[in-house]
Amino acid sequence: MRVHSIVAERRSVTLLRRGLAMLLIPLMIASGCASDDAPPDDTPASAAYRADLDSCHSAVAAARGANTAEGFLTGALVGAAHGAVAGAHRGGADVGAIVGASVGALVGFFHGLRWSRGTSVAACMQSKGYRRI
Repeated sequence: MRVHSIVAERRSVTLLRRGLAMLLIPLMIASGCASDDAPPDDTPASAAYRADLDSCHSAVAAARGANTAEGFLTGALVGAAHGAVAGAHRGGADVGAIVGASVGALVGFFHGLRWSRGTSVAACMQSKGYRRI
């Protein structure tokens, strides 16, 4: 009976590995096609493309920094307000505000990192007249 369960377990592990390989290999092949890099040309058109691409990269980086700072400050203010209210019930509104601001600032910072607001390199390049292929 024990030999039968070991054989069945090996088969299930083998099937799991094959299924995982069948999913991962096409995914890796397809991910190689998705790129925002400039084409390797040295024509005047590609120089303009690279300049536009660099400006879009810097604009997206600036927008991400602004979103992160906005999330940090908003989270700190909201966290301080909630912490002060929660701390007032126990007699320590100042400690509650400090703890709330700290936690809110961290949450807002990480939320600001994920918040794109439609600022992507592809959208910027499309606004400059380039097509995504």
